[in-house]
Amino acid sequence: MKSSKIIRDPIHGNIGLTDFEVRLLDSRPMQRLRNIKQNGFCYLVYPAMNSTRFEHSLGVMHLAGLMASHLDLVEKETMLLKSASLLHDIGHAPFSHSADPLLSRLGVSHEINSSYIVQRTEVADVLKDYGIRPKAVADIIMGEGVLGKLLASEIDVDKMDYLIRDAYYAGVAYGVIDLQRVLYNIKLVKDDVVIDSRGLEAVEFLLISRNMMYQTVYRHHTKRIAESMFTHALGYSMKKGLSVKELLGMDDISLMDALRSSKGYAGELARRLNERRLFKIVFQERISDLTDSTRKELEENCARIEAKISRDFRIRKGFILVDYPESKLSEFRVKVEHAGEYKTIDQVSSLAKSLEHSESEKLTVNICVSPEELSKFKNFNPEKYLNYVQTSMKKYL
Repeated sequence: MKSSKIIRDPIHGNIGLTDFEVRLLDSRPMQRLRNIKQNGFCYLVYPAMNSTRFEHSLGVMHLAGLMASHLDLVEKETMLLKSASLLHDIGHAPFSHSADPLLSRLGVSHEINSSYIVQRTEVADVLKDYGIRPKAVADIIMGEGVLGKLLASEIDVDKMDYLIRDAYYAGVAYGVIDLQRVLYNIKLVKDDVVIDSRGLEAVEFLLISRNMMYQTVYRHHTKRIAESMFTHALGYSMKKGLSVKELLGMDDISLMDALRSSKGYAGELARRLNERRLFKIVFQERISDLTDSTRKELEENCARIEAKISRDFRIRKGFILVDYPESKLSEFRVKVEHAGEYKTIDQVSSLAKSLEHSESEKLTVNICVSPEELSKFKNFNPEKYLNYVQTSMKKYL
């Protein structure tokens, strides 16, 4: 289909849009993404990180078009892949991934919600008008089939866009990726996404960028503190009556307005976030130094540890927060053609293997507290609450 409109993007330059794609963009669910920050509370650390899911979705669609051309997909497959790429984040809650921990416990994900929106709203009508089955687009968003792997897998057009885009808006030098070399060395082998051996170095650079972005941007301690405050405020608000349906219909602006104007705990934390009066870290430790049982407990129930510390130090409930990050290492499972075989990249690249080890070693658990309670933690003994593989620990005041 011929482009009828051109949009200028700071990352990819001119992005051509067909009439079909313009109609999808103009739908209310897509326009909502203009008010959903791409990186949640990163803007509290990197002031220019105010980009939204809207422009990211445009970038992913653009890369999907390049991928489709490289793989010689037929027009119908190209339309399916580009549609799914444009719509893949349409179901994000306010502040993007910040709300994921809460929603996942309720069995909800942004992929599931995106799939629902694609099939049950005005978006479905647009797709049908152009002969596209909404269910087929929803399946790709859910990662099903070979087209789903191009959008959501170990290495996909989604990651290729957000790594470069996020580095650009953060103002860090970690977005130097030979994007075309990665794109044009991807091939499909038995419905699996594989990197040709000639593209190995380009993918290694992508993994370096990913590693540095996670360490310095996505998992920056200040962002993590802000997100922990947000999820606690949101969880409290949902217990007081905010429904999942209401939440998923909001954007960043409407949710923060609702939280700030509410009474009690949620309102206080939201106002602290608004004024950047953040909690402070009183203890930090590498997760690799914890016992398996402690890691399991942190994964399943940080609230129990928070409650115990609150009681011992006579701190109001919700003003001591335990932040335990999720580990994401799927990119190190990407398959590479090597000596006539297909192996995961960490099997053929010592650089990838070392990056994977570095990722695991640098994950930390943080305990943070409201600034007015800092003085109570001069003699804090974390061994009362966490069990260790090793006894060396770092204390922060």
